[in-house]
Amino acid sequence: MSTDKNRILIVDDSPDDIHFLMENLKDDYAVLVATSGEKALEMLTKQPLPNVILMDVMMPGMDGYETCRRIKNDPHTKDIDVIFVSAHDLTDEKLAGYEAGGSDYVIKPFPPSEIVQKVQLLIDNRKLQQALEKDKTFAMETAMTAMTSAGELGVVLEFLRHSFTITSIAELAQQVVESIARYSLQSSVQLRSTIEPISINNSGPASPLEQELLSRLQDQGRIMEHGARLILNFGGVSLLIKNMPLDDPDQCGRIRDNVALLAEGAESKLKALEMEQRNIESKNRLQQLVFDSNSALQEIEKIQQKQKEKNMQIMDTVMQQMEASFLSLGLTEEQEVDLHNIVQSGVDKSLNNFEAGIEIDRRLQQIIQNLQSMADN
Repeated sequence: MSTDKNRILIVDDSPDDIHFLMENLKDDYAVLVATSGEKALEMLTKQPLPNVILMDVMMPGMDGYETCRRIKNDPHTKDIDVIFVSAHDLTDEKLAGYEAGGSDYVIKPFPPSEIVQKVQLLIDNRKLQQALEKDKTFAMETAMTAMTSAGELGVVLEFLRHSFTITSIAELAQQVVESIARYSLQSSVQLRSTIEPISINNSGPASPLEQELLSRLQDQGRIMEHGARLILNFGGVSLLIKNMPLDDPDQCGRIRDNVALLAEGAESKLKALEMEQRNIESKNRLQQLVFDSNSALQEIEKIQQKQKEKNMQIMDTVMQQMEASFLSLGLTEEQEVDLHNIVQSGVDKSLNNFEAGIEIDRRLQQIIQNLQSMADN
C-alpha cells in the first residue's frame, strides 16, 4: 500500500457496498476497511490515521451516528472528516448526521464520480484549514482583545461601520464570521446571491452538509434554536451559531439579539452589493449598445456615400445620353430645354432626398452620443 496517498477508511457491513467503494477509490487513495463501528474505533487507535471516513449509517451493533460521535469526542480523531452513506434522503436523517459531527451525507445509489469528488473536496478543504490555522490563531487573539474593549454591542457597530468598505460577497461573508467569532462563537454563514453564492465557517469553506442544511432550513423561520445551536434567516442571509452559551441565559439572550442585528445588517449590505452589480451589468450593456450603434451608423454612412456616388454617375450618364439623342429626336430648342429641365429637376430632388437621409444620420449620432454620456456617468 502506497504511503504517499491520502488514506480512506470505509466502515460498512455490506460486502457489495465495500467492493463498489474500493473499486472506485483504490486508484487514487489508500483504502482501509472496517466491517463494524467497533472495528473502526479499534483501527483508529493506530497510526497513520485516515483523511476521510466513509461511514454506513445502518450497521448491526453500533450504528454510524454513534460511531461518528465517538470519533468526534476523541481528541486524536476529532478532525477526521466523516461522510455518511445512507439510503434515506430525509432532513431529520441529515440533521442527525450533522449533530453526530458528519461533514457530508451521500444518498445511495450514487455515481462513482460523486463520491470521488466529495472525498477530494473534504481533503482539499482540510488542507486549506490547516494552512489558515496559524493566521486564525493570531486573528482570534486580536478579535478577543477588541471584544473586551468594545463590548458586545460594539461588535455589531464595528461590523456595520466596516460594511461600508466591503466590495464583494466573499468579503461580506468573511466579515460576518469574524465578527461572530468575537463573541467566542463558532458559526457558519450562507449568503445566497445570483452574483456569488457562498457558504463559509470559521475554518474556511463550509462542509457540503452544512451548506445543504442551511439551504433546507432557510424557510423554517427567522430564528430557530436547537440546543446550543442558533439558526437565523434574514432574506438571503442564513447563520448557524454552533455553541451558544446556554449556561448564562442573560448573555445568551444578548448575543442572540446582537447577532440578529448583525445578520440584518449583512442582508442590507448583500442587497446593496447585488444592486451595484446589476447597475454595473446595465452600464456594460448600454456601453455595448453604444458601440454596436456607432459601428452600424458608420457602416450606413459608407453605404450612403457609395450610393450617392453611384446615383451621380447614373444621372450624369442619363443627361449625356439625353443630350446626345436630341439630334435624332428632331426636337425644337424649346423642347430640348424643357426636357433638360425636367431631368435636372429629378436629379435635384434625388440629391435633396439624400441630404435628408444624412440629416437623419446626424440625429441618430446625437442620440448615440447622449447614450454614451449616460453610460459614462
